[in-house]
Amino acid sequence: MIEGIAQDQLGDLLGLSPQMISAIEGGRRTFNGDLAPLGYSNDRFELPDMSEPLHRQRASTKVATKKRAKELLRLAGEVFGELRERTPGAPDLMLRPGAAPISLDDLDDLALDVRYSLRHEESGAIRNLTSLVERAGVCLVPIVGLGVDGLSSWVGEVPVIGLAPNVPGDRFRLTLGHELAHLLFHRRATATTEHEANRFASNLLFPQGDFEEQMPDRPQLRDFVGLKSSWGVSVAALVYRAHDLEIIDDSRYRALQIQMSKWRRNEPGQFSPVHGELMNRLIETNGGMAAVAKDLGVNQQHLAMLGNWNHLRVV
Repeated sequence: MIEGIAQDQLGDLLGLSPQMISAIEGGRRTFNGDLAPLGYSNDRFELPDMSEPLHRQRASTKVATKKRAKELLRLAGEVFGELRERTPGAPDLMLRPGAAPISLDDLDDLALDVRYSLRHEESGAIRNLTSLVERAGVCLVPIVGLGVDGLSSWVGEVPVIGLAPNVPGDRFRLTLGHELAHLLFHRRATATTEHEANRFASNLLFPQGDFEEQMPDRPQLRDFVGLKSSWGVSVAALVYRAHDLEIIDDSRYRALQIQMSKWRRNEPGQFSPVHGELMNRLIETNGGMAAVAKDLGVNQQHLAMLGNWNHLRVV
């Protein structure tokens, strides 16, 4: 359940015992009742297939919370796919899943390939990654209160990325690139998927050739702050990458880490994230929230969650 209500409350709505609700959720029993009390039409019984979401989560994330996040993505993929089919001029899907990278060096080339797929030059800063990804047919939805910065899944043939909206712009962009890597190259979580996704996102936003060309011989902290303003990547990520590429040695890396510690979580040069707009445009084009909810047979409150980047609250 997207709302995360207790089993006894759900049972009261559907006229079932908490034990029966538990058995249905666990797949041990089937439900053949009426979904109207939940705000859904009965033809929503059949759920679309979806890949197991991959995500960056906090250690404290609960199992029930992850289930709610998964169902939110599933609903987003359903709605987005149906609205895209019936909306003239809606973006076509330009990205397809590919083989997992053999090495980290492969990710550098793959990031450049994806830049081309997003219709961007091989070099230069990507000013609005959100817009490019949506124009490539990817569904972006907000997630709040679910203990993750981002998560992603293929819902049928629809790529869906959920993003925490209330984070700094640089973190939002890196998470978007990170989840894009999961969609394109990862089928399941392994010991290397997170590092690979970070490497891909870094190269997507700031190609290695550009990075090495703009990095001074002995970079100071102010140099990284300047690069952040030009490329939209956090100072912490830039320093980490300089160390990963052996542009700075261990000693210099530690010194910069100490200098950055004075900022805590408030780096200079912060900017607001660019949130997704495509879901809301599709809903408005098809008559607005109430009309789409009625036409698709989905809960209107749940539908509103898929486009509310400012005041979303999942309880």
